[in-house]
Amino acid sequence: MSQVRQADIQQAAVRQQVEKILAHDLFTRSERMGRFLRLAVERSLDGKADELKEYLIGVEVFDRKASYDPRVDPIVRVEARRLRSKLKAYYAGDGRGDPLVIEFVPGGYAPRIRECEITPPEIPAAPPGIITTAVLPFANLSPDPENEYFSDGLTEELIHALTKLPGMRVVAWTTAARMRDRQQDIIAIGRQLKVGAVLTGSVRIAGSSLRVRAQLIDTASGVYMWSETFDRQMQDVFAIQEEIAGAIARTLRVQLGGRDAAPISRGRTTVGAYNWYLKGRYLWNHRTPEDIERSVECFQRAIDADAGSALAWAGLADAHSLLVDYGHVTPAEGVPLAKAAAERAIALDPELAEPYTSLAFIRGLYEWNWVEAERLYLRSIALNPGYATAHHWLATDHYAMLGQFDRAFAEIAIAAQLDPLSSIILENRAYLLMLTRQYEAAIEGYREILTFDPTFHKAYTSMGRTYAQMDRHAEALAMFEKGRSLAGDLPSILAAIGQVHGLAGDEPRAREMLARLERLSGTRYVTSACFAIVHIGLRETGRALDWLEKGCERKESPMVGLKVHPVYDPLRAEPRFQALLKRLGFA
Repeated sequence: MSQVRQADIQQAAVRQQVEKILAHDLFTRSERMGRFLRLAVERSLDGKADELKEYLIGVEVFDRKASYDPRVDPIVRVEARRLRSKLKAYYAGDGRGDPLVIEFVPGGYAPRIRECEITPPEIPAAPPGIITTAVLPFANLSPDPENEYFSDGLTEELIHALTKLPGMRVVAWTTAARMRDRQQDIIAIGRQLKVGAVLTGSVRIAGSSLRVRAQLIDTASGVYMWSETFDRQMQDVFAIQEEIAGAIARTLRVQLGGRDAAPISRGRTTVGAYNWYLKGRYLWNHRTPEDIERSVECFQRAIDADAGSALAWAGLADAHSLLVDYGHVTPAEGVPLAKAAAERAIALDPELAEPYTSLAFIRGLYEWNWVEAERLYLRSIALNPGYATAHHWLATDHYAMLGQFDRAFAEIAIAAQLDPLSSIILENRAYLLMLTRQYEAAIEGYREILTFDPTFHKAYTSMGRTYAQMDRHAEALAMFEKGRSLAGDLPSILAAIGQVHGLAGDEPRAREMLARLERLSGTRYVTSACFAIVHIGLRETGRALDWLEKGCERKESPMVGLKVHPVYDPLRAEPRFQALLKRLGFA
C-alpha cells in the first residue's frame, strides 16, 4: 500500500519498527539511508505519500541543491535500490519475527507497511482418553470497563476449578488470554489449541447485581453443548462458579468415562475480600514490577477484609516471590514475607495447590532445601494436576538445577501442554536445551517464540546467552541489544553484554558495563551474579568467585544455576567453586 493503512496500524508501532530497523548492523553506518527511510515513512503516515518524488528526496535526504536534476544525478534511484536490498536482507534474517514489515516496491518511493503473519507454535495433542477444554476470557459487559478484572478473574478461577476434574486437560490462563479477541472463530481455536470443547461467556455487574452467561461449545461442529444464564447477587459468585463447573462435568460425563467430579470449590471468603483478590490477580498477571507492587496492596486489602482468605494469602506469596525474582527487592526483604504468606495459606486451606508451589519455590531457590522443595511441588501437583506453574517451576527451578534433566524435560513438556502459548514456558524449554549444551536446538526454540510473540525480550536475551556459549559474539551482542530495546537497562542484560565484550577481548567496554552495574546498584538491587559473569568474561577468576561467594551469603536465586549453567564452566576446576557447590547442597 503506497498510502499506509494508518487506521489499522498504530503510528507509534510503525515508528518503533523504523527505529528498530535502523538500530540493526545493516543500517547503523548509513546515516543517509536512515534519513531516507524516516522521511518516506513519516510522509506516508501524514497522508502525503504522493509527495515522495525523486526531487524531494534528493534535496531533503541527500542535500542536493535546488538546481538538482534527477535525470542527470541518479543518487536517489541508486540509494532506493540499496534500501530495498537491505530491508529484504533484514527481514530474511533477524527481522523475520518482527510484527510489522516495511518494504519498497520497485519504481516507487512510498513505503508499503503491513502486519506480518504470525505462526503460533505447534501444540501437541492430548493423550488418549483425556478430554481437552479451553475456558476463553469471559467478556466484560458491565458499564464500567474497569470491571474487566472481575471477568478475567472469574475465568481464571473456573480454569482452576475445572483442572480438578479427573480425565480433563484444561488450557491454562496465559494461553487462554491470547484468544481474547478471536472468540468468534471457535472451530479455528479448537484446531489451534487442540481442544474438543470451549467454554465462553460474559459478565455484567450493575450495583450488587451480577449476570453471568456461559456456553460450552463443541469445537468440531460449533454446536452448543450447554448454555445457561445466572442472574444473582454478587455474594452468589462462588455458587455460580461451582454450578458452571458442575454443569460442565455433567455434560462431559460420558466422555469422562462416567467418573464423578472431584470437589471443585476453591474456598469461600467474603465478597469484599474476593473482589480485592481478583483485582490483585489481574495486576499480578501483567507481570511488571509496578503492577506486582500494586497487586501486593490488593492482596493485603483482601486479607484486611477477611484474614481467613487462603486465596489472598496465596496471591500475596506469589507477588512477594516475583518481586524478589525480578530483583525489585532483596531476598532478605522479600523471601520472609513470601514464605510467611504461603505457610499461612496452607494452614488455612491445605487443599489449595498454589501456595505449595510458592513455598517450594522458596525452599529450593533461596533455602536450598531440595528434598523439601520437591515434596511441596509434588503435593501441589497431586492436589491440582492441571496447575501449569507447578510443573513449570518443578522442571526449571528444581530438577534442572539438580542436573536431573530427564525429569526436567518431562515436566516442562506437561507444562507446555497445559499452557501451549506461554512465552515463558517455551523460553524455559529452550533454556533446558541450552543447559544441556544443545545450542542449535535452543536457538530454534527461542526463534519459535518470536514467531508469535516478537516483543518478548527474554527470547532475544536468552538467544544471546546461547550465542555467547557458541563464541558467536557479534550475534550475541545483537540479541542483547534487541532485548535491551524492549526491556530497558536490566542488570542481567547489562551483565551479559559486559561478559561478551570481555570474551571478545574488548576490555574497555566490559569495564564500562561493570561501572554501569555499580552505578545501577545505588538505585536498585543488582545480584552478585551480574558482576561475576562480567569478571568471567574478563577471565578474572578470583574476582568472579568473590562475587559468587557474596551471592551465596545473600541467598540470591541465581546461585542455584552454578551446578549446570555453562557460563560457569571456566570456574569448575577451582576449589572455591567446588566449595560453593557443597554449600548449595549440590555435592
